Amino acid sequence: MAKLHIYKKVGNTWTKIANGDGTVSTDESFTVAISSGSVTSGNTYDIRQGQSVTGDLCNCTAVNGKNATFSAAADAVDSYERDAARQSLANFYSALDAVSKAVTILVDLDDLATLKTNNYAMCFAKKVASGGDSGSYNVVWQSLTKYVYSTAFSWTPQFSLFGTNVFADTVTVTATTNARALGLGQQCLLDQNGILQPPATGGPATGVSMLNQFSLIHPALSQISTLNGVQQTTPLYVAPQGMVQGTVTLTPIDTVMVWFQQDIATSTMFSSARSNYTEIDLTMTNTATRLYKGGQWSTPS
Repeated sequence: MAKLHIYKKVGNTWTKIANGDGTVSTDESFTVAISSGSVTSGNTYDIRQGQSVTGDLCNCTAVNGKNATFSAAADAVDSYERDAARQSLANFYSALDAVSKAVTILVDLDDLATLKTNNYAMCFAKKVASGGDSGSYNVVWQSLTKYVYSTAFSWTPQFSLFGTNVFADTVTVTATTNARALGLGQQCLLDQNGILQPPATGGPATGVSMLNQFSLIHPALSQISTLNGVQQTTPLYVAPQGMVQGTVTLTPIDTVMVWFQQDIATSTMFSSARSNYTEIDLTMTNTATRLYKGGQWSTPS
């Protein structure tokens, strides 16, 4: 027999409520001689052996004096695992929220009417550095035509890496390799067959890297963003210069450009400067608001 410690879930915490001696079985009922504390028939407990920090979930089926009978709780195990998975997912999204960035764009009502009448889209782009450069904008990350007085745009550091055969002004980004979801500080190998392999840890912690063993390719990056409550993963950057075999790192910078333009769609590449734009630097903050009024950008007080 072994020294057993019996825990009961109170709220979201497992709390020790009894000790005893016995041998846990997951195949048949077993008896524990309770040495301290107490248990109740009909409840589910986590029974841990010795100094173990985890145990087996068991239903208490009977209590006779100081002897308690238990059986493995299959349904409870499933529930426990689901609870653990839900908690892990909640922790993941909580961590993402902590590093999310958000901008709010306000448009004066007179300007709003003029822009809508003349079919202007509200456009967003994000700065990305390639190799050793200081960063640039070259893809319309989001283009929105159904904007109103207040537009909310946010993003989290969740990326997809892929390759494309061309960078060309006014052309829509088209992936020619498969894409791989990855995070900062990870890298993917583009093998000799042109297949982008799963990500692995490597490269600078502030960027994502492609190790190219294929041939000439333009590394490209997509990122998850949320525009007025709708989440999408769309391209935000294509390296203007194709790379031959070797390694390149793309470094996303939390600075976005916002402007209005006619006849331009999400994922369109551009190489010339945008007119009458505002640049919003969120590298040292998580939120910002800008106002477009009288054809000019400002930060509202």
